[in-house]
Amino acid sequence: MKRLIGIVLICAMTMGVVTACAPTIVVPEKEPTETTAEGPVRPQDDYYRYINGDALANAEFEYGSNSAADSFDISIVDDQVESVIRDTVAGTGYEIGSEEYVIQTAYNAFMEYDFNNEPVPEDLVKLFDDINNAKTVDELLEIDAMLVRDYCLVGIFNATISENSFSSDERIITFNQRTSLLEASFSDMRDDNFATDPLAEKGKQLMQAMGYDSETAKEYGKEVALLAIELYGSTDLEVMDAPWPYEYMSIVSADEIKDIFTNVDVSGYFKTIGLDPAYCKEFCITDRGQLECLNGILVDENLDALKVWEIGELASKYMRFLAPHYADFAEYVTDSYDTMEQQALDEIKNAFYKETDPIYVERYYSREMDDALISMCDDIREGYRALIGNADWLSEETRQGLLEKLDNIVYITGMDLKRHDPSKYADLGGNYYEIFLQYQRIGQADAIASLGEPVERKENGMPMQMVNACYDPGANTICITVAITNKPFFDVDADYYTNLGGLGSVIAHEMGHAFDSNCIVFDMNGDYDPSWIAPEDMETLVARNEKAVRYFEDNFVVFGVYHVDGEQTLGENYADLGGMECVTSLAKTDEDLIKIFESYATIWCCKSVDTQVVNLIAYDEHSPELIRTNAILSTLDCFYEVYDVKEGDGMYIAPENRISRWY
Repeated sequence: MKRLIGIVLICAMTMGVVTACAPTIVVPEKEPTETTAEGPVRPQDDYYRYINGDALANAEFEYGSNSAADSFDISIVDDQVESVIRDTVAGTGYEIGSEEYVIQTAYNAFMEYDFNNEPVPEDLVKLFDDINNAKTVDELLEIDAMLVRDYCLVGIFNATISENSFSSDERIITFNQRTSLLEASFSDMRDDNFATDPLAEKGKQLMQAMGYDSETAKEYGKEVALLAIELYGSTDLEVMDAPWPYEYMSIVSADEIKDIFTNVDVSGYFKTIGLDPAYCKEFCITDRGQLECLNGILVDENLDALKVWEIGELASKYMRFLAPHYADFAEYVTDSYDTMEQQALDEIKNAFYKETDPIYVERYYSREMDDALISMCDDIREGYRALIGNADWLSEETRQGLLEKLDNIVYITGMDLKRHDPSKYADLGGNYYEIFLQYQRIGQADAIASLGEPVERKENGMPMQMVNACYDPGANTICITVAITNKPFFDVDADYYTNLGGLGSVIAHEMGHAFDSNCIVFDMNGDYDPSWIAPEDMETLVARNEKAVRYFEDNFVVFGVYHVDGEQTLGENYADLGGMECVTSLAKTDEDLIKIFESYATIWCCKSVDTQVVNLIAYDEHSPELIRTNAILSTLDCFYEVYDVKEGDGMYIAPENRISRWY
């Protein structure tokens, strides 16, 4: 589920998109025919439009928007968060360093900061000079490490501190595969011979801003573009395309990293950042070939191009403080026509969401809501316990392992969000640039210090003001945000089965990810270990996977042309299917099932422009909403029984072609 007001996490159950035109539901052994919204729609023929037809028919696209008739109005959360900010800014008597203090201080400083006339921050000017004057790659990497530490850049090595996928209670430095270099996307470079042109142009503009003449700056731009081409040529595209890169990850020793990076002192680099050498004895890598290429690039012959790269990274991070003073940067910042108040609200929502989050939770989430939510989660867990327990195709060894993993799933809700230590932010002050930089540095210092700390399972990397729920396979946890406890997903006063079909199906989807084709290779503790599943069960799973792929590819298309990619969407389709098998198993009557079905279809209501749908069909791991509604319901026996679906109906799939996650 992904309705972004911030960040995205792994395994998030993303809202797909449905086209403004009617996608085709193809019934096996029949000629494909377009279903339309004209006339009454029967639930037996097109359940998605039976529930959402009026909303789709009356949808109006706002200017510049790709979607309409969304089941959830995201402006509800925007308004809630903005009310938190406005009320906080208007308040008095806050503890120094508290969330309220940070919000008020940052907001007022932003309102007072004149981006067009404030001089370029002196420290940024000095940093550009230092980069430009570096005489060796070693000097440049010393600056790069400082920029990672003090200015929150990712750095040339693209290394981050993350959970160790092979030992989930530990953190490790991971050398992530680089998929772009400034303006050059490696995905674009695969399909477009001119994909590095924007990078060459930006390199030219960057160096002109540094004072170089046009011809010299143009040469700098060409050199950094060639650097991108060289890195792209060494990139493992299979890793880049993999939605789940875990099978490509490996743990290497510090000596192996030294063997890869023979041209530079990596251990000294991490020491400059401030990472404790005691925790730099092992590293995680995903693309060794790319790292070896990077090592070959990090030589003094490439110093000019590397300078452009470094200047570009720093300029991109702090562009809005620079652009008004450099004509070459003007195109990289868009003028806002919002009021200053709205700009300040947006700034706090985006840059300081960790401060608004606890206040948002306290205002819009209650113990009563949490109790109801946890109770529903427990019911869903019991539903899965029965499904797994009765799956006769599993060996007893694997069944017990899956049940242990089920029992070890931990829920994260708004009640788990804690306020920060005010003393960390007590010295926050100055103009807005200084406050922004101080705030970023505090977060980066915390991240650096975390390397030697154990991973807390209830750490929450997802804002509670994001409409989302997600499963984290490395922690075996499900995070349910406060924002998603709004209608139509959840209403503490609503009927239980209505909630079960709404937010309950989302939670069941996320719990289903623990056992889908991707995440099942993580054991009960969240460690990546495919061998924990008995070999014979893995063979059975693969066979069932193949049938599921065929089910979606053979039976469902969009516009009568575009087939759903069954391999690409398998994990999400399985999570949808397992989730609905679970929540429907909790129903006691046909009336309960109807409430579940109606609520489930309602939360997927959305209408999108055709180009958006075609793009998602090509690249998204989720099926479009119409398909993830109708395709899932068309394979549930209880749906056939409740609505008396018969051969010839639009929702009918022959029994031998239906699939199940657990039965």
